[in-house]
Amino acid sequence: MIFNSSLKQATGFLGVLSLICFSSCNNGTEPVTEADSNNIDVEKVKAKPEAKEEFVYYMLPSALQIAHIFRKSGLKYYPNVINDPNNVSKYVSETSKLQNIGVFSADLCYAALNQQTQEELNCLKAMMDLSGEMGFSSVFTGAFVDRFEKNIAHEDSMISILTELQKRLDYYLQDAEMNDQSIIIFSGAWVESIYLSLAGYRAEGDVSGLSVRIQEQLYILKGLISKLNDVWEPDEQVKALTSDLEALLTIVEDLSFITNVDPKEQVSVSEVAISDEEIKLILKTVDKIRATVVNG
Repeated sequence: MIFNSSLKQATGFLGVLSLICFSSCNNGTEPVTEADSNNIDVEKVKAKPEAKEEFVYYMLPSALQIAHIFRKSGLKYYPNVINDPNNVSKYVSETSKLQNIGVFSADLCYAALNQQTQEELNCLKAMMDLSGEMGFSSVFTGAFVDRFEKNIAHEDSMISILTELQKRLDYYLQDAEMNDQSIIIFSGAWVESIYLSLAGYRAEGDVSGLSVRIQEQLYILKGLISKLNDVWEPDEQVKALTSDLEALLTIVEDLSFITNVDPKEQVSVSEVAISDEEIKLILKTVDKIRATVVNG
């Protein structure tokens, strides 16, 4: 794949985080407010826009921000759902390596916010291995890794460290004018994040907060597709993922709980319903997309 180094600097995968407050999980009945929506740095849009309306997205959120959104909506920790670090050896193409740096970044945030220390270490190593193969291992200095390992049991410290990691990667990619690569990395992070958001339903049929997580990701998905469509001379993997995400967007936009809710009103999670048929359709589509990404 040929990457365009002259594109405007993207604020894709790893936007700089500022003043993000990480609160504990709620009980699944908290209203979806404007303040919650602002936790993701995207421009607010209408749920059912006119056909010719153009969306402008100034920033895609980081994997850590997405994990925080899921946590606030009640997502619990489920073991054995993250990508297997042993899969690193399967990623041969440039695109698959970039996508799975994003996948492991989402897994790392999920593990860190649930204090799963061994999984944190495994995900960090996978990110380091893939980043080394892509030529930007300098992001992971010895001092950074030492601090990561020493503070791994302390959630507040880990949040600070992950924020720093995201900044370091973001600055590196921008300085190297690797804008397309940044978007491809984020695409992997987003796919893994939405996959993790469905973990509760897979494990125990738990739908608490699920409709809110899906609605939040609808806004991000539109921006991601727009960014992927701007990638310079995308390879077949990027084209295939973009097509799959466009198909997922069509499914999500037609969900009854989205089409029947006035986007201007605050809506309590307890008042929003998503049917089993709709969940299963999303689950099937997301699982297929995710399998394609993590299988390289």
